[in-house]
Amino acid sequence: MGFDEFLKESAPLFGLHWRPFQRKGVKRKIERRIIEIGLSDFDEYFLRVQNDPEEQRHLSQILTVTISRFYRDKEVFNLLGTSILPRIIKSKKERGELKIWSIGCANGEEPYSLSLLWKGNFEDNFPQIRLTILATDIDENMLERAKEGRYKKSSFKEVPEEVLRRFFKIENGFYFLDRSIQGRVEFRRHDIVREEPFSGMDILFCRNLAFTYFSKECQKRILEKIAVGLIKDGYLIIGKDEFLPLTYPTLFMPAFLKEKIYQRFIPE
Repeated sequence: MGFDEFLKESAPLFGLHWRPFQRKGVKRKIERRIIEIGLSDFDEYFLRVQNDPEEQRHLSQILTVTISRFYRDKEVFNLLGTSILPRIIKSKKERGELKIWSIGCANGEEPYSLSLLWKGNFEDNFPQIRLTILATDIDENMLERAKEGRYKKSSFKEVPEEVLRRFFKIENGFYFLDRSIQGRVEFRRHDIVREEPFSGMDILFCRNLAFTYFSKECQKRILEKIAVGLIKDGYLIIGKDEFLPLTYPTLFMPAFLKEKIYQRFIPE
C-alpha cells in the first residue's frame, strides 16, 4: 500500500476527502508516526488505525491541522470592524451579549484577532455589550499552545505595528499576548463532525478546514450543524478559496460574497 492508497482508505474514516492531503509534509508526518509506534509501512499503520480509536484520533489531528496567522485575510476583519459588528451591536440595542465561535482555532490566532479588534475599536464605546469568544479544536496540544499566547514574528504578517506595540511583549524572540486580550477567549476541545454544535452564536468562523478537507456529504452535515449554532441573521465566515455545499441556499444567503461571508436564513 502506497501513500495515496493509504489516504484513499483512511481519509473516509474521518469524513475527509483524500486529495487535499497529497502533500509531502503530511506524508512525512505519517511516516514519522509509523516509525514512532514501531510499525513498518502504510499497510500495518492502516490496520492499526482501523482497530485503535486512540490512533484514529492521532491521525485525525495530523490530517486536520490548520495553519493560521493574526488578521488572516485582512479584508474580512475590515468588514467586521466597519459593517458586521456595528450591525450586530445596533440589533442588540447596544447592550447584551455578543457571541462568536471560531472552529478549528489551531494556535489561537483567529480568536485572539477578534479579541484585539474588539478591544481596539469597540470596547470603550460599547461597555454594555459583553463579547464572548469560543475557540474550539480537536487537538488538545494545539489548545494548550493557544492558551499560552506565545507567537513567532511570522504570525504577524497582517498586524499593524501599533497593535504589536500595544498588546504584545517581546521576550527571547517570542511575542507574548497581553492577558486582557487572552481573557476574552474560552478554549475548548470540540469535534464539529462528531459532536453537537454550540448555539446562540452571532458570528461563526469555519475557515480553511471543513469546506476544504471534508467530503461533500460531511460538509453538508457540518453546514447543518453550523446553521443550528447561529442565531437568525447570524454570520458564517469561511475561507476565501472555499465554497459551501450546493444545498446552502436553504440555510444561508450571501452577505459579502467576495469575502465568503454568509448570513443565516430562516424562512418566515
